[in-house]
Amino acid sequence: ASPPRADSAMRVLVHPSAAAAAAMACTPRAPELGERGYRYPRAHRSASTSSHLVAMFSGHRARQHRRLSQSVQSTRTTGKGIVTHASSGRTDDGSDEASSTTCNETNGDETSDATEPSTSSTLTFDQSFRRMWTRADAYHVHAVSGGVFTVCGAGLLLVWGKQDIDFISGGMNMDPTSLTLWPLATFSLLVAGVCAISGVPLGRLRGWRKTELSARSTLFQAVLTWQALRLGPGGELFSCLDRDAWAFCVSPFAWQTLTSVYILLFTKDNKRSAALVALGAWLFGAQVFPVAAVLSASGGLEQLQQIRPELITVWVHSLFGLVWLLNWSTFGASLRARKIIDDDGYRKWFLLRPSLGWITLFALDVAAFGPFTSVMEYFTSLGGVGLIK
Repeated sequence: ASPPRADSAMRVLVHPSAAAAAAMACTPRAPELGERGYRYPRAHRSASTSSHLVAMFSGHRARQHRRLSQSVQSTRTTGKGIVTHASSGRTDDGSDEASSTTCNETNGDETSDATEPSTSSTLTFDQSFRRMWTRADAYHVHAVSGGVFTVCGAGLLLVWGKQDIDFISGGMNMDPTSLTLWPLATFSLLVAGVCAISGVPLGRLRGWRKTELSARSTLFQAVLTWQALRLGPGGELFSCLDRDAWAFCVSPFAWQTLTSVYILLFTKDNKRSAALVALGAWLFGAQVFPVAAVLSASGGLEQLQQIRPELITVWVHSLFGLVWLLNWSTFGASLRARKIIDDDGYRKWFLLRPSLGWITLFALDVAAFGPFTSVMEYFTSLGGVGLIK
């Protein structure tokens, strides 16, 4: 049997479907006797080895051809061009857990690159959901806890707002010192804490800026949660931080200032979104700082409970709303980093309009509970701090 010709081997390499025919043609026959009765197995072994190598190599080219075809089909489907991804893991369905595109991206921070190339791919809702539902999130603790708090928190805020409207319209009698559905509020705050803490390790998959965003948001949330639980029923259990209330409550604002300066001066991120985030963070101080002042003062909380108990209820509602607002804006930043929403959508649906909702609830609480005698007293007392001696 003669080995396969060179032109036959080339046809196999070019056309992988001819591998099987080439293999059959190269199958060695039974060894024949020579002139002196010797067999010649070496030639037949050479032919057999050659046929196996040809079949194996052609199969490799066939696999390459299939991968190329799938890549081309995927590119045609998106219509956005090819974007290279550096994957850090795989999701349950085989898609990337987290990716860093070759385009200039913020890696999960709250703003985006204003000069982002037009070739960056936009994920569909299904693709985005599968990337967020990732194996890196152990038992999906982060995703589940975030969803539970978003629903429960929004429901509580709506219930409190409706109670205010009913009380203002005269259709409902309400004790201004009672906290409606406080057990559910406590559970929601604890779930929000689980969501924040479990999200910090996931930030490592998308770079240091996503890690920094997660850690900074967690510190903000820890301050808000502690203040809400401290003011609520059974708050004596959380009085251990009263002495260091100012240091604890100011720390996330100092961190936010440093981050905002870095974004505005040393990155190409959208400056408008960065400025809005910085302004919104410091507006949190209009609620956080008065509470910190009362808690740090010796006997301040007890005195306020005696002279203006309704103000404490307003503060608890406000702090709970800020926790929800913080989680919602962080979730929006994650969606923005995954190209699910653009920068305008992020500002509109995750910063401006939710903030307007929180301001509306605060105004309804003030109108319903009446913690201040006038609007001027709110400013002259610095949000309630001046009410205590």
